[in-house]
Amino acid sequence: MKKLLLTLCIAFSAVLFANAQDAPKKPTSFVWNKTSLTEIGCDADQIKKIATINKEASQKAKQIKEDTSLDEKAQKAAIKTATKERNQARLAVLTDEQKKRVEEISAKLKEEAKAATEN
Repeated sequence: MKKLLLTLCIAFSAVLFANAQDAPKKPTSFVWNKTSLTEIGCDADQIKKIATINKEASQKAKQIKEDTSLDEKAQKAAIKTATKERNQARLAVLTDEQKKRVEEISAKLKEEAKAATEN
């Protein structure tokens, strides 16, 4: 009886820990998808422009990763530069009020993530 109870406890613990690892991660900064952009008040034109920026940035990052002439350090630097350019281009499409809203949402998500890791 004790062995059965112990086996059940171990099995239950294993299942519990396995499921805990599969929990979806929450974003730690503003998500630049259609839903989030609509939430901050972007119109259809702004959403299309940002989608185009995202697509171009994705293609550029892919090209950088495929460039065999660059070493790992150079690739990281190039991707970092491309990311900064992408972020600046996205923000350029937004109004001042929308930019402020993006900053507020990002700050809130970072704070929530920090609080979750401390617990």
